[in-house]
Amino acid sequence: MENLLSWIVATAVTIPLLAWYLVYIITVKTTRKKKFSFRLAVDVSTIFFILSVHFILVELLGQSFLLVILLMIIGAAGAFTVLHWKMKDDVEIHKVIKGAWRFNFLLFSTGYIVLVLIGLVHRILSV
Repeated sequence: MENLLSWIVATAVTIPLLAWYLVYIITVKTTRKKKFSFRLAVDVSTIFFILSVHFILVELLGQSFLLVILLMIIGAAGAFTVLHWKMKDDVEIHKVIKGAWRFNFLLFSTGYIVLVLIGLVHRILSV
């Protein structure tokens, strides 16, 4: 059972698009709400995109950028807090966290795709 769980987590970190798709399909089948399922899949798979970007950077560059990644996440949360405060004059923490988390999905999913392409080109050129 431990091997199965570790295999699932390793696959989700290695291929976060698969994790997003599986969460989306399972949620659509159980709730029949596509909009809710899409948002839940984004929220759940964000952590997998963050981890995969970290591990790809470690593989490509040979060092960890975890501190930089954490600072980017905190910076996005800070920026969303300031923007929300400027627009609404009152900070609704739930909306700020949700907005920052979904922005991190966009940021790290784009980073994942770019890093995978860079990794492929690097591997092809090194052959």
